[in-house]
Amino acid sequence: MSLEFFNGLSGTLSIELSEPTIDIAANLSNQRAKATAEIKELSFAPQVFQDNSFRDLTADELDRVVLEATMLNLQGEGEPVAHRAPNGRWFTVRDLVAAITETERRTRPQSQWFGGIDVHHVFFEGIDQEEGGTWRIFWGS
Repeated sequence: MSLEFFNGLSGTLSIELSEPTIDIAANLSNQRAKATAEIKELSFAPQVFQDNSFRDLTADELDRVVLEATMLNLQGEGEPVAHRAPNGRWFTVRDLVAAITETERRTRPQSQWFGGIDVHHVFFEGIDQEEGGTWRIFWGS
């Protein structure tokens, strides 16, 4: 098992909104969502950085066991979301990607960044267990 492998993956949370984003300030590439915007679609497809480029994960990498647990409480921007290990014993990379995607789908709308849904902090930085057992998803900008 290697949570280190999982946390070493790169990826961007893709968020499609019901309205276009707007600039936060002139001369910055930072974008923000309008307060009325809603999430239409959300996806997360991590990749491996290897030999100075990104590549998709192989089937073997997706099936790699990375967390031995029957249950995972995963927290994004809102309350933790409970996920059961599909096989009842552990989570694979594929399972964690699905859990992160579902957690973000449910909780990202609760985020507030410059008055709307946070569409800026979307670069995957890993997950880590906090005191009390909840696992936090970390996103960078």
